Amino acid sequence: MTTAGSWEQTSDAARFVPRYPPAPGIELVVVGRSDDAWRELTRVRVSDSRAQSQTVVELIEPDVGSVPANLLRFAITFSSEMEDGSAAGSIHLLDHARVELPGTLLGMPPELWNRDHRRLTVLLEPGRIKRGLQPNVQAGPPLRDGDTITVAVDSEIRDASGSPLPAGAIRAYRVEGAIRSRIDPRLWEIAWPNEHDDSLVVRFDRPLDGALVRRCLSALDGDGRIVPGLATHEQDARTWTFTPAERADLQQLRVDTRLEDLAGNSVRRVFDRDLADADETLDADNVTLRRQP
Repeated sequence: MTTAGSWEQTSDAARFVPRYPPAPGIELVVVGRSDDAWRELTRVRVSDSRAQSQTVVELIEPDVGSVPANLLRFAITFSSEMEDGSAAGSIHLLDHARVELPGTLLGMPPELWNRDHRRLTVLLEPGRIKRGLQPNVQAGPPLRDGDTITVAVDSEIRDASGSPLPAGAIRAYRVEGAIRSRIDPRLWEIAWPNEHDDSLVVRFDRPLDGALVRRCLSALDGDGRIVPGLATHEQDARTWTFTPAERADLQQLRVDTRLEDLAGNSVRRVFDRDLADADETLDADNVTLRRQP
């Protein structure tokens, strides 16, 4: 394949200027025509002057030990901004023998990066998760209760400078039974602040999606105003702790109904509903839990 560019001639030399910068590490062959034949004159290797990447995989989520058999997504957080376009083929889902599970991940593009290009969301194939759809009927669900799976990130995935990672990363999970019910905030255990502890602690009935927990829960005072403070989501993805920035009268917890669990079930609806069952979709944007006197 020829390289586009132009030649600049001087009295004793010829200089080639490529139209586009050549990839680091590539070898270019210079040929010339003589006696009606092309002959190789020389070879030039473009040096790879990129610094060794210091970017690492900080976290693979869900941050739990076990996942439901109808797991919808997982996410990978990197320590630095990443390149858009190199994730396809660099993320794998492996079985107990570390053999890749074919057809389990939804193809990329588009790559689902957050705004700062550090957190990548990877979806399992929804057509195989939802019962009754042809991919599910023909190939079966991606995961099965009792399996052990491993999420693997190759070192070939590149950061924003175009450099591969110094090392890949893996995380293993146990697979348990599928979850097919709406999230019901009324089932949560809530410890409201008291005179000894000004934090609000919420214990969920199941692990919830970490990114959505951070966006969908708000602590309110008695007048319904949002109270600023620090929130953490921890302890096997089941506990949310909110500490107000300053002493406040926390009286309400507002839940955006888009909040989802690991299987994509939200407060509003079930992701994979049996059509023979009654539709229990909640027609509301928010649910508010109030402190009882």
